[in-house]
Amino acid sequence: MLDSSNVSQVLKYALPLLITVWSLKYFFSYEAAYANVAEVSRKFKDEKQLFIADFLEHEIDGELDGSGLSELCASKKWTPGLILTCAPVPGGVAVVKNAHLNCIRFAIEMGAELVAPSIQKRDDKDLKNLMPSKPPRGEPIDYFFDYDHLNQTLSEYCPQMKLYHSMDDLWDVPEVYTPHAMDLPLLTVPTINGSVIANVTYFSQQISNYADKEAPLDTRRYPVRFNLAATNWAFPTESDSPSVARNFGRLLRIREDARQVAAVALYTMQKRYKLALDPRTGIKNGKFVGIHLRTEADVEGVFPGFEAQSSFLLEYIAHSNMGVAFLATGAKEQHIAQFTKRAKAINATVVLKKDVLPEGDPIKEVYDQFTWDQRSLVDYEIMLRAGFMAGPAESSFAWNLALRRNGALGASEGKQNLSSPTTVQWEDAYSAIFGASEKAPVYKATIWP
Repeated sequence: MLDSSNVSQVLKYALPLLITVWSLKYFFSYEAAYANVAEVSRKFKDEKQLFIADFLEHEIDGELDGSGLSELCASKKWTPGLILTCAPVPGGVAVVKNAHLNCIRFAIEMGAELVAPSIQKRDDKDLKNLMPSKPPRGEPIDYFFDYDHLNQTLSEYCPQMKLYHSMDDLWDVPEVYTPHAMDLPLLTVPTINGSVIANVTYFSQQISNYADKEAPLDTRRYPVRFNLAATNWAFPTESDSPSVARNFGRLLRIREDARQVAAVALYTMQKRYKLALDPRTGIKNGKFVGIHLRTEADVEGVFPGFEAQSSFLLEYIAHSNMGVAFLATGAKEQHIAQFTKRAKAINATVVLKKDVLPEGDPIKEVYDQFTWDQRSLVDYEIMLRAGFMAGPAESSFAWNLALRRNGALGASEGKQNLSSPTTVQWEDAYSAIFGASEKAPVYKATIWP
């Protein structure tokens, strides 16, 4: 038998252990019960509003991982009063996004404060006219992107960088009115394929040397501003850590009202065609295929013609075994009509965003106020969530989508084994990029999705 001292020793260790086990059991039981209650309570909420809330809360790649950005910013030498601005960028959302990310990445390399880059609005009546105002007059970054998200994310993961919304924030600082010019040729940095920085370490040295040459340290007075010419497809994404390469592009999130429009459109589409989509599950849905057909006047002679594009895309739709194809903006009306007719012949229904924005819904009025380029923001958000997605290799829009979708799921997802004789520049389990564009290696090397 145990004497009293032995009993007390057993109790000394057994009781805390029992309490710990009981506490853990209670905690996990409570968590499970809470999760069950939360899931049950969803059934009593408005279905449409719940779908929209889920859409806005859950991006396809989950929570942004800013650890790599934090390490990158911590590794740089920062100079208060050294300010970088960047020239307004013309073009669609993918072109502008990557140019803006180059601007931000250059500012990090300089250790500079940053004025949020602006956007050159194109002429909606003449899509080929990308720069109707001369000199360029930039629209604020909010024209495409969520400035508050950018500001909050940089504040959390790169607090060393001071961010200004626009030059209006510096209206009372005359020292910055006249900037020092900066661009890659002035930095005398070797490039690959015409634009990709060949050696980032050398680039970092050169950008510092150039700043010291233009504004010598012994006579420099702060604040001092440098203005970077519109620069794109320059920074090789793999030169940074995998975390930065995968998450840097998410600094620039599509503006909130465009995401709301996309959520309503996707909800309407899934109800109309009984797709049973859940925005919380990302792109592993197998419900609809996203198609980027690009034949508008601004890309004539640059992109393949309608017949070449439609041939591959229709084959892709047939290969997907999905009966619904969402068609992104970017094609002429006659080509949309032809494509829709041909898709019907292979038992596929083509859907445009305007088809799934109900008349009378306040969100339709928001959409109607968007410019041609702003409407592509809605396409982007819907295309991200397609089960399959395909587009031409000349399109940075298609490349951004494919690379981001790949990053969200990982390259280990495999391929689709497409049988098309058309050159396929990118293929994984969820996206395909077709065509023989010389831009393909540059896009692969420099796009932050």
